[in-house]
Amino acid sequence: MPLFVRRARLRPRDLVPDRYLTDGRRLFRVVSRFVNDDSVLVVIEDSLTLDAAAYAAVELVAMGLRPVRMPQMTELAGADAGRATRGSVASAASSG
Repeated sequence: MPLFVRRARLRPRDLVPDRYLTDGRRLFRVVSRFVNDDSVLVVIEDSLTLDAAAYAAVELVAMGLRPVRMPQMTELAGADAGRATRGSVASAASSG
């Protein structure tokens, strides 16, 4: 399943649990977020090693992390439909 990376700044909605962040090489999952006045502390988990660490939101920006967007279901359905159509045509051509 392809992942699309946006080159956008981190927004508050990107730092909620079960969202994903990347620096272009590694994938991180947001485990939890703590807000105290104007400061935001986010616990992220490295998806490869499962190590978790807490960072201030400004540190995540300084680390170059950006949100990962999963493709919409309509995009996936269109891609699957295209594959099924090509496969059906190929099987019909080989059987007839």
